[in-house]
Amino acid sequence: EPQGPPSGDGVDMEATAPSHVEGGAQDADQEEVLQSGTKAGRYTVLDRVGSGGMGVVYAAFDAELDRKVALKVLHARAYPGPSAEGRSLDGPKRLMREAQAMAKLSHPNVITVHDVGTFEGRVFIAMEFIDGPTLRGWLKQGLREWTEIVEVFVKAGRGLAAAHAAGLVHRDFKPDNVLIGRDGRVLVMDFGLARQAADKIAEAQPTPRDQPSDLARQDVVITRTGAVVGTPAYMAPEQHEGAAADPLVDQFGFCVALYEALYGQRPFDGNSVATLAMNVLEGRVRSPPKNTRVPSWLHAVVMRGLSVDPLDRYPSMDALLAELQRDPPESRRPWIGVAVGAGLLVLAAGIYVASRPADEDPCEHEDARLDESWGISQREGLREAFSAPGLPSADTSG
Repeated sequence: EPQGPPSGDGVDMEATAPSHVEGGAQDADQEEVLQSGTKAGRYTVLDRVGSGGMGVVYAAFDAELDRKVALKVLHARAYPGPSAEGRSLDGPKRLMREAQAMAKLSHPNVITVHDVGTFEGRVFIAMEFIDGPTLRGWLKQGLREWTEIVEVFVKAGRGLAAAHAAGLVHRDFKPDNVLIGRDGRVLVMDFGLARQAADKIAEAQPTPRDQPSDLARQDVVITRTGAVVGTPAYMAPEQHEGAAADPLVDQFGFCVALYEALYGQRPFDGNSVATLAMNVLEGRVRSPPKNTRVPSWLHAVVMRGLSVDPLDRYPSMDALLAELQRDPPESRRPWIGVAVGAGLLVLAAGIYVASRPADEDPCEHEDARLDESWGISQREGLREAFSAPGLPSADTSG
């Protein structure tokens, strides 16, 4: 079912705490968790909400503005310094870049950044707190109709389109980076990998040969020489090849996530990053499960967004969203059926009327009866009666 994990792709669907592909890196869940009541600047930590590749997210309270916020605190391991393999990490720069990228956006479908700061040498960003699950969690809450899924994805797509209009590319769109509020709001978050459109991923290299961690997870955020490339399961062919990142990269990731939501499985198979990358680069998309209720027009839209060649995709997120929102032939069929049925009834009625024998003139037989009762003899007799001598009107009534 759409909300369940896909089978046979070796992917851990729970991506709330992906680990870096870095030697000796700890899992996010092993990070030191800030205790309730800890002060981070003017914010008071309330509870741990979740974690990701770059940091841990806490619910916190802003006493100055009397509001609840989400506080994203960078992992301690992401600070500059040598790793087990002598490589350096630039987590603070990425977190600052995320804050700067999101600060450029003011859109109903992009999460709002309130503040950025440090405490005890650790970088944090304060964002609006959204009471609700991620898109992945929402899908797991129950069976969703394809119409519901498309409606939510269109809203998330508007957030991406707003980022593109601001000259930003998300580069890591996936269900875990979309929040759905209890009030129905849909917001894109985690712009930590955002780049200016068409920036060259100079420090990124093609996907490496399988490592043990690759075989275990494909939802890892690949980090190499400080460069976050993306989440392999949602990466476009260009990302796997280390090419330029433009808005069409986000369109590809968006369609991977949409395919997954509609069919309950990701479009590209693979039990390792290398195998997955090969399927992506060759455009080998899985066949949809049997007995699916996803209409063919919608499948065609998603498949175009999954094209290997970026030029074969939609020219923009706006163009893709327009296709997802258009009035498809399937939705018009009930009305067409009603119109055709009404037309057939009118046609049948016309044929029936035309085929009936012509109605007889009701006055035709009455004329004959009148001639029988009022003929020449009756008129002559009446004239003679009025002409009788002695009648005062004899001369004027003929």
